[in-house]
Amino acid sequence: MIKIRYLAPVAAILVASVTACKTDFLTGGDLSTDPNRPTTATATQLFQGIQTNIWAFFGSDPARVTGMWAREFAGGQNQYQSIYNYQYDEGIQSGFNSGLYAAGGLVDIARAKDIVTASQNFALLGILQVQEGMLMGTGADLFGDLVYSQALSGKPNPTLDPQLNVYDSVQKVLSAGIANMASTAATSSPPSNSDLDYGGDLAKWTALAHTMKARFFMHTAEVRGAAAYTAALAEVQLGIKANSGNYVGAFTANSSEQNFYYQFDGPAGRKGYLVADPQFVALLQSRNDPRLDEYFEPTRTFLSAAREDPAFQQPYVTYDENTLIWAEAAFRTGNQGVALQKLNEERANHGFTAEVVAGQALLNEILTEKYIADFQLGHEAWNDYKRTCTPNFAPTVAGKKMPGRMYYDTNERLTNTNIPPAGQGFNGSRNANDPPNTTSDGTGAACQAG
Repeated sequence: MIKIRYLAPVAAILVASVTACKTDFLTGGDLSTDPNRPTTATATQLFQGIQTNIWAFFGSDPARVTGMWAREFAGGQNQYQSIYNYQYDEGIQSGFNSGLYAAGGLVDIARAKDIVTASQNFALLGILQVQEGMLMGTGADLFGDLVYSQALSGKPNPTLDPQLNVYDSVQKVLSAGIANMASTAATSSPPSNSDLDYGGDLAKWTALAHTMKARFFMHTAEVRGAAAYTAALAEVQLGIKANSGNYVGAFTANSSEQNFYYQFDGPAGRKGYLVADPQFVALLQSRNDPRLDEYFEPTRTFLSAAREDPAFQQPYVTYDENTLIWAEAAFRTGNQGVALQKLNEERANHGFTAEVVAGQALLNEILTEKYIADFQLGHEAWNDYKRTCTPNFAPTVAGKKMPGRMYYDTNERLTNTNIPPAGQGFNGSRNANDPPNTTSDGTGAACQAG
């Protein structure tokens, strides 16, 4: 049986910013709880709540903050201007650290897994395991060391697993998910009616799992080197192969189902808090990149009308990302021919002409292209910059380095004595996968912000 750690604070939080904005997705059809058992959630109810929670991790507060640190967005006013200039505290992540475990997080994943394991629904079990890997791997990206192996143990002060151990556990759970989705058992039944992304398409979920495995292998490559690049290269060959396989937030124009950027900047939001970073705009202009108009409105202040539309299907994991990981991993493992081929495959996906480039210039082009393609793709521009210092942009505050992690939630730290105060120990400014960069991988010049 599941034991919920931190029961009082986590239950009290429920991370409204993570789940409450999506409540309309959780009603109707077989998503409604049995009226004779109103306190019992079904596996499909839990599954869909988990799905919307993951969209929030990939697309709301953490994505906006890391988008500023990666200098694709800038802080226009108030606290966003302060965060952009590296002034931040434990409140920066708006409860998302606790949200890893609360409603829509690990506790609901465990409940749903128990239900489908009992019914031997291996298809849904595999999807839930993919969701777990996506959530906890992203938690490791943002916070580093995490309570994971003891998260549901009921212990009053559970220990934090080292960040690299969390990544290893995430790889195992993603692999288990892939294996379970391949089951041919008659009891397996994909959640076709409640799956807002893929409609229960197990092939698409499986490809997503492989791309996520590649993403997380890349996040360890700065410290694990060739082994991580080799592992990522194997996974992308089984990953997302077309735009139709992109993992997106399935937003609509309906109230409470709207794109997070619209909710943030729209009529009821905080217009002017988040603007385009001049550095990013200048980079796109210098390359005559037509995505400048795709990404931003003509005044270059905020998102284009298409991207800020309340029903915009925000991409979070894409064919472009998979292809460019393939390009970089091939380059890092000595195959420049495949690296160039995959770079040009991604460029062709946007109607661009092929590049003819080799050596370090090829790596620089792959990393720069990925930085541009990563725009609004969760936290990937930030993760890639930490690893490669490419493009080699300047810090927003002279003499300072771009923040490499978010602090733990105040409630988590006050509840668990194993978490040190902000700025101390492993609650400091960098995670284990992110040693300081002295030079840019792309150009070899001294790294400015990393």
